Amino acid sequence: MNQNIELKKIYDKTFKKKNRVRETDEFKEVLKMDKWKGKHILDVGCGTGRLAYMIAKKGGKVKGIDYSTTAIKTAQSKYNHPNLSYEKVDVSKNISGKYDIIISIGTLEHMDKPYSMLKKFKNHLEPKGKIILTSPNWTNARGFILMTLQMLFDAPITLADLHYFTPVDFMRWAKKLELKLSWKTIEYSWGNGDKMIDDLKNRLPKIFKDIKLGVKQKNINLFLKWINQKVVPVIQSSEENGAIGIYVLSKKK
Repeated sequence: MNQNIELKKIYDKTFKKKNRVRETDEFKEVLKMDKWKGKHILDVGCGTGRLAYMIAKKGGKVKGIDYSTTAIKTAQSKYNHPNLSYEKVDVSKNISGKYDIIISIGTLEHMDKPYSMLKKFKNHLEPKGKIILTSPNWTNARGFILMTLQMLFDAPITLADLHYFTPVDFMRWAKKLELKLSWKTIEYSWGNGDKMIDDLKNRLPKIFKDIKLGVKQKNINLFLKWINQKVVPVIQSSEENGAIGIYVLSKKK
């Protein structure tokens, strides 16, 4: 079964309810990855077009593609710019043209065959081109907790992720594709701090209900109190433990 077909239904439903707005910090970090002006850019999974619009304003010539009809219609009505165009495309079947930069923000973890997709991206790069990606990162306290539940109890820890990547995956792919990799992580509070605690307060009761594990709310509260008081204060932010990974795969010169 092509799981991306099911994801399309989720995305269309989500976009009809409200626009998908990604974290501002994530966009800011992606914008730091290049000067953009005069570059030809493909935004794969552009959603409602916010980041594509920000890049177009910086002088990039951007084509945004997405397989959600609702997202593309929203992008066309909300984020217009002379340097920007949108198209409804199933990226697993069709990409055309060559680009200086291909970006894909928070989409690779939803794709049936992520390595095959990266290989396709590489084939559509100009000789000095690069791929810029973001993906949830699981090498942090939040990741260890949720992945334990996912791996040991088959718990549904996210709505639509098909894969749970760490930097190790991107290192392996870069080597196979003969691309140079640089990476960093951001959103440390989501991975290890206050935002993580708030997220787990909401997420854990739902997970335990879904897998019928019968964990009492008072035990969840005790666990989160222990994490907050005795783990969070001593976790040091580092390049590998933020909640979002940013990866740049460049053609070797």
